[in-house]
Order: sequence, then structure tokens, then C-alpha cells
Amino acid sequence: MKLVTLKKLDTICPIVETIRIIGSEPKLLVLRYLLDGGKGFNELQRLTRLSSKTLSSTLKDLENNDLIKRIVISDRPFRVRYELTEKGKELKGVFEEIQKWGNKYLK
Repeated sequence: MKLVTLKKLDTICPIVETIRIIGSEPKLLVLRYLLDGGKGFNELQRLTRLSSKTLSSTLKDLENNDLIKRIVISDRPFRVRYELTEKGKELKGVFEEIQKWGNKYLK
């Protein structure tokens, strides 16, 4: 794999930019669980063990980067579901490679 190096300050490195968008632990956890299918806020909070504030912020960031979508299920009681967008689903291969690496080196 050829790594991109920065030659100019205005050049964007795709690896660095991708890490900026998806690289925090909360974002990776949310994406990992949404790869299994859509989930509600409470279910994501239970699975990820993130605080409400952290989860809310993470979901907003992922939605702003078009990796997930927020679907209102009902107004009363208010319920939403989060699902990966097509762009988000394209990260599946990245997570599969991370899993392979983990299986190999984290034994």
C-alpha cells in the first residue's frame, strides 16, 4: 500500500481525514454496532456503555458526516432509530480488516 505524504499544507491526506471523521472510540463503537442493523438510542447506549451526552454528540457527528441517518419512528412516545447510510455501509470492509488484525495480534 502506498501511503500519501503531505507535500503542501493545503493537500488533504485521505488517511488522516478518514481518521478524523471515524477515528474516535465512541464513533467506532457506534459504527460497529450499527453494522449489525439499525438501533434505537437506548439500545446503542446499552451496547456501547457511552454516556448520554457522549452518545448524542457522537451520533450528531456521524449524521453530519453522512455515515448514519436518524429515522423518527414515532412522536408519542418519541422514538428514533439510527441506521447506516450507504456511505456508512461501505466501512464494513474496514471493520472486517480491523477484526482480522485483532484476531491475529490480540490473542
